[in-house]
Amino acid sequence: MNLQEIMNQITTLGGQIKAANQKLAADAGNTAVAMDELQRQQDAIAEMNARMSALQASYDALKDGQQANLTPAAQPAESRSRKAMRASNEYARAFCYALRNGLNPKNAWGNENTRILYDALSEGGGSPVGTDGGFLVPEDIDHSIRELRRELNPLAPLFSEETVTAPTGWRVIDTAPTSGFTAVDEMGTVPSDDQPAFAKVSYSLAKYGLILPISNELLKDEDASLMAYISRWFAKKLVLTENGILLTLLKTLAASALTSGTITADSAIKTILNKTLDPAISSSAVILTNQSGFDALDQLVDDMGRGLLQPDPTNATAKRMYGRRVVAVSDAQLPNTSSKAEFFIGDFKEFATMFRKEGFEMASTDVGGNAWAKDMTEVRGIVRLGATKFDASAAVRRQLTL
Repeated sequence: MNLQEIMNQITTLGGQIKAANQKLAADAGNTAVAMDELQRQQDAIAEMNARMSALQASYDALKDGQQANLTPAAQPAESRSRKAMRASNEYARAFCYALRNGLNPKNAWGNENTRILYDALSEGGGSPVGTDGGFLVPEDIDHSIRELRRELNPLAPLFSEETVTAPTGWRVIDTAPTSGFTAVDEMGTVPSDDQPAFAKVSYSLAKYGLILPISNELLKDEDASLMAYISRWFAKKLVLTENGILLTLLKTLAASALTSGTITADSAIKTILNKTLDPAISSSAVILTNQSGFDALDQLVDDMGRGLLQPDPTNATAKRMYGRRVVAVSDAQLPNTSSKAEFFIGDFKEFATMFRKEGFEMASTDVGGNAWAKDMTEVRGIVRLGATKFDASAAVRRQLTL
C-alpha cells in the first residue's frame, strides 16, 4: 500500500473507533445492557486501537523511507511558518472541527481535516511537539486571550516577559561594576581592573492544565461564538495562574516589618525608595500590595489632611505614592499573613522574568469523564509557564500589621 491508501484506512478506522466509543458510552448508561456486552465492546475498541497504532507505525515508516530517498535538490519547499498557519481561516476551521469531533493529536492522525493542525505542531519535519497536550489554538484566540488578560488586572506586565520554544534554558547576566577608571599619568602604565563577572540564570517551565466543559449546543454554534467563549475562559484562568506564580516568587524574599516604633508606614516606604533600593531601581519602582494594604495606605494623610495616595495623571483609575505606581490585587489572591498585609516594593522587571512556551494546546473528548452523561464536550487546555528571579536586590518585601 502507498501512503494515501494507509491514510484512507486510518481515517476510516478513526471514524469507526469514534462511533464505537459513542455506542459504549450510551450503553454504559443503560442498565438493560449486560456487562458481557459492555466488555465485548471494550475489547473490540481495544483491538481497533491496536490496529490504529499498527497503521500509524506503518505510515510513519513508509513516510520516513520516502523522505530518506529524496535528494537535497528534490526536498519539498519549506512550509508556511507556524504563526502564518495559526493565523489562517483554514486553521481556525480545522481547530473547531477537531473540538466538535473530540479529536486530538493522538486520535486524529491521518484525518485530512486536521492536517494543518499537525503541520503547526511539527518542527523541522519531526514528530508533533504537543502530543502530550493538544492542538495549538488559532492565532485569533491567542490574541483575544491576551487582550482580555490585560483587562483582568494581571501582574505579568509588571515583570519582564519572554516567549521561548524550549521548556528549559538559561540566560547570562553580568554584575554591575563598583568602581570607575583609574587615573594614569602621562606615559604611565594603565593598570588592569577587575574582569566583568557573569552569572548563569536558568529557567524551567511547568505544565499547567484545566478541563473546560463546553455544551454540545455551543459547539454547534458558529465558530466565532465558540472561540469567544474559549478566549474568555482561558483569559481568566491564565491571569490567576500567572499571578499565583509571580506572587509565589515574590514571597521568596525575606519579610520584615514595615513599621517599627515611631516609624510610620509612609516614612518607612519613603526610606525604602530613598535608601534601600538602588536609585536606578527606585526611579521605576512599583508598590504592590493587597486590598487590605491598599486600604491602609489610602488612610494616610499629610499635615494638611491630604491623602498621600494621589491620582495617576496618566491613568484615571490608578494611584501613585511618592510618584510611584501603587498596584493592588485582591485579598483572595494575596491573603494577609497572620493579620499582616503584604507589601512588595521595587522594579519587578529587573527582579524576575516570566517565561512562556509559545502557544496554548487544547484537546477535546465527548466520551470520557462527565462528557457523555451531560451531553457536552470536555476540552483540556495546556499552557507552559515559569518565572525566574534575576536580581533579588531589585525588590523588597515588607509586612504591615493591621
